[in-house]
Amino acid sequence: MRTTALVVRFLLELGLAAAAGYAAWNLADGGWRIAAVVLAPIVVIALWATFLSPKAPVVIPTWVKLVLEAALFGVVGYLCWRAGAPVAGAALAAVWLVDRLVLWLTRGTRSVFEPEADTGPR
Repeated sequence: MRTTALVVRFLLELGLAAAAGYAAWNLADGGWRIAAVVLAPIVVIALWATFLSPKAPVVIPTWVKLVLEAALFGVVGYLCWRAGAPVAGAALAAVWLVDRLVLWLTRGTRSVFEPEADTGPR
């Protein structure tokens, strides 16, 4: 179960970056559109890699990680709603929430991607 949740988490990360690009394309206009489409996913990926990935170079408390993650999914979900894709935005946030719950409930269990048992929430 945890392995599946970790795969879903990775797919959510990719979906978050893609959704940020989609929202940027639909919300930006004029000459800023291309820049926004390129920069939005880069910002999302940079934040994730720096603070939220398992091998993040900046270590922050678990609760701050959770707040940052919720903020990213919430903001991008809202921007998708504003961009004309309310179902996609809501689905992104809802799947993230369910996945976080499954990861929390399965903490301490082994997965293919985590050979050592995890001792806390991710």
